[in-house]
Amino acid sequence: MGGRIAILLCEHYRREAETALALEGFADAAVAAYPARCNRPPLQAEELDEILFSLDDCNPVHLFGAACCLADIAKPAAGALHVLHRLPQCFSLIADQDIIDRCIREGAYLVTPGWLADWPACLERMGFNREPAREMFRETTSRVILLDTGIDPLSGFYLKDFADFIERPYQIIPVGLSHMRLQFTKLILGWRMEQQLRESFDAAREMSKQSADYAMAVDLLGKLAQTTEEMEAVEAMLDVFTMLFAAGRVSYLSFVDGRPERFYLRPEEAKPEDREAIRIQLTDFREDSAWMESGTGFLLRIVHRGETQGVIAIDRITFPEYREHYLNLALSIVNVCALPIDNIHKYQKLKKTEELLRKANDELFRLATTDALTGIANRRSFDAYLDREWKRMLREKTPLSLVLCDIDYFKKFNDLYGHQAGDACLQSVAQALRGCVVRPGDFVARYGGEEFVVVLPGTPVEGALHIAEQIRTDIRKLSINHAGSDVDPFVTLSLGVAQGVPSPETKADAVLRAADAALYKAKKQGRNRVVVADGKNIEGI
Repeated sequence: MGGRIAILLCEHYRREAETALALEGFADAAVAAYPARCNRPPLQAEELDEILFSLDDCNPVHLFGAACCLADIAKPAAGALHVLHRLPQCFSLIADQDIIDRCIREGAYLVTPGWLADWPACLERMGFNREPAREMFRETTSRVILLDTGIDPLSGFYLKDFADFIERPYQIIPVGLSHMRLQFTKLILGWRMEQQLRESFDAAREMSKQSADYAMAVDLLGKLAQTTEEMEAVEAMLDVFTMLFAAGRVSYLSFVDGRPERFYLRPEEAKPEDREAIRIQLTDFREDSAWMESGTGFLLRIVHRGETQGVIAIDRITFPEYREHYLNLALSIVNVCALPIDNIHKYQKLKKTEELLRKANDELFRLATTDALTGIANRRSFDAYLDREWKRMLREKTPLSLVLCDIDYFKKFNDLYGHQAGDACLQSVAQALRGCVVRPGDFVARYGGEEFVVVLPGTPVEGALHIAEQIRTDIRKLSINHAGSDVDPFVTLSLGVAQGVPSPETKADAVLRAADAALYKAKKQGRNRVVVADGKNIEGI
């Protein structure tokens, strides 16, 4: 039996694998790589034989790859036992599957530091020069996302160059090495467990217990790697520590930015003064590990990158004679427990950042399409809506009507009462217009200055005329004083109504011009009235 374990994977992930093993201190593990197979025929059994010959001092060899890399390779080859790990995508080596699936559903093209370092050659192997590449990615890809393991400080520059080359937006999601470290740690701890079982046959009883303990520890790593919420991760960790050490009481205090945060206690039934005493004990604990005064338990500090993530206390263990073994086992897995918790913190920060970005984009869209003074849609939004509804009415072969409104003698109003009163008048008129137009598909916008426009999809001119008259009378009922008006002591509107029936030969601006002409007639005929483009009108009372 060989004394080393080997991990064989795509060359694009070699640096990450070597760094992950070095960080965990796994000197009995080796890394080997096969050539990247992106958009090329997958690895064949003969090629695998040749690679495995160079690893004859390693048993087993764990081969990682997705369908793009591996053909139907299942048989042991060339003097070494290989274990095949088929991945949904090669990215599953470094990132949680939920993140990968979400990005793919959103149409993203995922890349890694290893791929980016050689992206021009990768595109060349795919048979693309600049224009075909741009066309292909434009049709298939919403954006390029780098799953950044932090292994190459130049990855950001390579990403920008690649995104510029194919003319796609890009994004960086920092994933680090936590996911890969968890997978390799689980793998190597399991392998070590098997080694110990074979080499410690004479101490069968003790080793049998250690075997069960390590198996449970491995299950912990697998369960923790799948969690995306800190509370779930902590609860899973407490479950395993409780079972692993047959503990009568397990307590945990989480830390955030160096400050104590959430307190957990198993079982929860405890007097308030006892809970507070345990919490204080965990808060004040400053060592890496220590025995408890009871002699039936120990305390451990969970640290990641020099920062305390929590303090855990295991007490009332059923077999205190094994406490040295328990402590050693706990020390071997406690820092691994820190990895998913740290990864969860990063994931939650990423989700918060994405939510803030979404809200910012929504606010930018609102500001771009809303009139700042009146709070209704602006001219830009109206133009887009009219064009869209005109095309829809063309498909449905139904009419579309417009009502164009103008406040009578508004310049005199401003001159008489001041611009602040003028602004208040515009706001009141806008809200009254919004109250008159109640169908979900109808649309009200400020057209410019003291002019407003109402879009009525699927409405014939008779219906538009009724709504226009309702608008005119409702504005008059506001009773906004206007001593400068030549038609009424209160603010009034002149309105032009036009109907258009879309056809391939007509455009939306035709009905807009007709409504504007009708509005002009309403003003010429004395204001405070509704005029329809065909000559019908309703005068104000």
